[in-house]
Amino acid sequence: MRTIFLLGANFVRTQLVLIAIVLAYMICLTGFLAFHEQLPDLIFFVRQQAIYAIALAAMVMVTAIPNDRKSRRILSVLSKSIHRWQYLGGLLCGAVMIAGIFCLEVGLSALWLANQAGMPLAGLTQLLLMLFLASAAGASVALFCSVFLHPLLALAATMSILFFPFAAEIKGWHPPGDLFPVSTAMRAVINFNFQSSGSSLWRIAAGAVIQTVVFWVAASAVFARRDVTVAGE
Repeated sequence: MRTIFLLGANFVRTQLVLIAIVLAYMICLTGFLAFHEQLPDLIFFVRQQAIYAIALAAMVMVTAIPNDRKSRRILSVLSKSIHRWQYLGGLLCGAVMIAGIFCLEVGLSALWLANQAGMPLAGLTQLLLMLFLASAAGASVALFCSVFLHPLLALAATMSILFFPFAAEIKGWHPPGDLFPVSTAMRAVINFNFQSSGSSLWRIAAGAVIQTVVFWVAASAVFARRDVTVAGE
């Protein structure tokens, strides 16, 4: 686990510019909303940033392996007696850290805005924890797709997997929500209104953890048979 954490921390270091841009965006948006403090605006703020958190983790993840292959960094990492599953775990850990930073910033901004206006905060902590784990689940799906697909195709495949239930409902199908924790999390975010959601969020969070592990293991199994000496096109 120490190796995975160190690889993840190094991945975060390579994304410092992106993190700085995201934090600057959050600070500016929070400052703007401070002059228009109403509950509907705050609810919209939390819902919007929740969608961005899941998208951010997935987008960062789909380009990680291709970038490492182009720069040949992947060869230098794997030559240091680091197993491929550890390498993938490090990338996933880094993406999760980035999502965690964003979720923390959203939480702090929402807390400050709500305190300034004397608004309720019920259910916010549970929502952000669920959102963080859902972001990790989304990143794990992106990791799996990026192992064998071009980044653009990997992103399209990731979005198709994560949001399949929304497309299925158009056809009248209703897939079990427990099998698609990210889409279920998005529904919870859309319905969030600063009221306690009971145990439903914890169930979604548990499903997200299971999905994260499953897709990490699947990605490791596929990646073990991939040639990493040639940069992907």
